[in-house]
Amino acid sequence: MTERKKIAILACLKANDVCAGASCLRALEERKAAFSVYNGQQVYLCAFARCSVCGKHLEDDLGMQEKLERMISEGVSVVHIGVCAMLEDRITSCPYMVEKASWLEEHGLKVVWGTH
Repeated sequence: MTERKKIAILACLKANDVCAGASCLRALEERKAAFSVYNGQQVYLCAFARCSVCGKHLEDDLGMQEKLERMISEGVSVVHIGVCAMLEDRITSCPYMVEKASWLEEHGLKVVWGTH
């Protein structure tokens, strides 16, 4: 049996008021957009998390640190950063999410910018 790739989705807290995660989950299930790289592969979604606090650096955010460390302990190999973490120009990313992405990469996880 082929081992399933363990992934996580990290979304922006500001999207929480309007986001149910449905578009991300649908894109994953249908292997569309950023999830098209998993065509023909078994994938296990281990975590779907939101940032904890806007404007707070990771070293000062123990809750966010715990979430990221949990992804590692669950064996996640790839973390998809939600499109909600892109700023209005869709070119620039939230600087706090960039910080989290860098931490994940430093700890051996692959980061993919994009979901649906």
